[in-house]
Amino acid sequence: MNAIGMIEVRGFLGAVSVSDAALKSADVTLLNAEIIKGGLTTVQLSGDVAAVNAAVDAGVVVAKELNCLISHHVISRVDEQTQILFQQPKTEERVTEVTPDRLEEPAEPTKIETKVEATQISETNDRRAELQAKRVAELRKEAYKLNVKQLKPSEIKSASKQSLVEAIMAEIKGVTHRG
Repeated sequence: MNAIGMIEVRGFLGAVSVSDAALKSADVTLLNAEIIKGGLTTVQLSGDVAAVNAAVDAGVVVAKELNCLISHHVISRVDEQTQILFQQPKTEERVTEVTPDRLEEPAEPTKIETKVEATQISETNDRRAELQAKRVAELRKEAYKLNVKQLKPSEIKSASKQSLVEAIMAEIKGVTHRG
């Protein structure tokens, strides 16, 4: 690797398009497409100096067309110590031996526990959202129909939307005390 080219773009689409154009235009290698905070992505290329320059220029043209170019730079004749920055960290693969003992033991199925409370909360939130979407007149009709215990009939006709929703939700849950 004689040169490193970097093109910083906004968004994943820009990174893919820039990489494609750069790799098609010259004999370069894609080192990495490093995702940085805020939707920025740096595409890193390596190869001969002339090839990297041509690839970066092609990538810049595409990035400008997509209006996602942040910056670009080519480093010619990269020092060996600088190249360390661009090497991918090597991950160690753990290989476990398969023995006949392990093959004979059947795997125990895992049980998936469903939480009824989460479903009930979801249904309650859905019902609350449904009530919030209704007009106050519709909520009053429903409160009369359900004969809510939290509000007297005289209070229902002047109640706010929020208090009607709360009273109907309490009636649905089975809470019958007056507040």
